[in-house]
Amino acid sequence: MKILINFENQKIWEKLSSLKNSFDKERKKALKERLIRKAYATDLEYLLGAFIQMYEPYLEEIIYKLFEKGYAIDSSSGFGGKYSEFQAMNGNFSIDYVTKNKLENIGIKLREYSGFKSLIFWPNKATIEDIKTEWTKMIDVLPDKGILSTPSMSASAISFRRKYTPERPYLQKQRLFERLKYSTQRKIDTDIKKRKVKNPHPDKTEFILGLFVEELEPQVRQAILTLHKKGYSTDESGFMYNSSDQMIEGDFQLEEKNVKKLESIGVIIETNPSGYTRILFSPEEANISKIKRKWNEIVSLLPDKNQSASPSMTRKARDFRSNYQSLK
Repeated sequence: MKILINFENQKIWEKLSSLKNSFDKERKKALKERLIRKAYATDLEYLLGAFIQMYEPYLEEIIYKLFEKGYAIDSSSGFGGKYSEFQAMNGNFSIDYVTKNKLENIGIKLREYSGFKSLIFWPNKATIEDIKTEWTKMIDVLPDKGILSTPSMSASAISFRRKYTPERPYLQKQRLFERLKYSTQRKIDTDIKKRKVKNPHPDKTEFILGLFVEELEPQVRQAILTLHKKGYSTDESGFMYNSSDQMIEGDFQLEEKNVKKLESIGVIIETNPSGYTRILFSPEEANISKIKRKWNEIVSLLPDKNQSASPSMTRKARDFRSNYQSLK
């Protein structure tokens, strides 16, 4: 019986592999024609971080169904495995425990690596109709999050948006912020490597912050150091997940009068029940100098606490102090 099952599987896999090869040729041709005809990304493609022609052709209607439920899938989705034996929905979407169980009940497995998720199923028949039917079953189980509005932040999607320009002006602006965030992070990587070679000894301020000052993004670096001198304990700062937004957050509280001052210049203050505070704003331009001036204006409106800032207690900060304690 086992031999028979393996034989049947092998027959299916051979057909699936053949389909995969056929679609790869079709996809390659379609993408080439698309780039010649129109190299601008549509709104949907910008959110996905890929041209539609970069996906397996049969996935186009699947992409739109997922879009309507709030999901962006990576262009690596589709056929997977050595023999193209399974189908994968890849992306950085979130799946709760209840949904995971529902998916498993219909034969779909969740795999995860570094925040990147894959929902996988094995087709019983080597036909596109059967494959699309299984995709539809999976989509029906996924919670409806509303129409997709947040760009995919997978590595391939970010790389795509740095390379291709979207059609709409507001998305072109978003792209400028993403490019700025990318160049800023690359500069930080270079600066921190130089710092560790030149002087791997953190000073007193760096021990309290739980990082080398070179790790602070340049547009917010001076603001963080000023807040530290004023007695504010900070944890995270700089570009947010959405690169159009800036933030500083930490274990500090602001008086209502100071909140009103900041709100009057377009700054948003968020505070959780324990008093942990986030200061955030959305810059008008993707310009480091102008963003820096805005941060300096913000911290200038905050009073001096006349006390020492307490150490950051994030895991990263505690690990930093532990790693460099012997070099102090």
